[in-house]
Amino acid sequence: MSKEPLPSFEKITQILEDADLYTNASETHGVLSGLVCGGVKLDDQSWRPHFNDVVNEGLGLPRNAQKLVESIYGQVVNQFTDDGMGFNLLLPNDDVPLDERAEAMAQWAQGFLVGFGMVQQALNQSSDEIQELIRDIRDISQVSLDFEQEDEESEIAFAEIVEYLRVGAMLCFNAFSRKPPAPVSKTLH
Repeated sequence: MSKEPLPSFEKITQILEDADLYTNASETHGVLSGLVCGGVKLDDQSWRPHFNDVVNEGLGLPRNAQKLVESIYGQVVNQFTDDGMGFNLLLPNDDVPLDERAEAMAQWAQGFLVGFGMVQQALNQSSDEIQELIRDIRDISQVSLDFEQEDEESEIAFAEIVEYLRVGAMLCFNAFSRKPPAPVSKTLH
């Protein structure tokens, strides 16, 4: 899977709009992250039918959009499998008004829940911590944050929610997708 950098948020948005897909950059990243964290097989094919069902009524994507989405998927997988420390939500840059960034964050959370729910059928068997985390992500996806002022306090609150989502996604990946290390044989030869 490719490790080349993604185009800008604006370019990703434009490619998805040009393809007439029912998604945007943040939501696309959220769906792909949810699929990966929910336990989809981490190969080049398993995620595609799920993603296409969500954004294009089960049909394949136009070539330009397909190439972009493959690149985003590859980056998501690489970020999670590289100890997850490099994982970040795909959101507009800090120079975009805070209300727009907050809306994109809620769209990312919505996408994450959709992708996660498509592949993870055993949530009720997971830890209380994971179940609470998914409820929190649901609540974040439904919130309409309207910042009256773009001050330091609002920026800090926004950054804390984004960090909570980022760490939450890593916890879900570790719970449902990370392969346990192969047991070491205790037999001496």
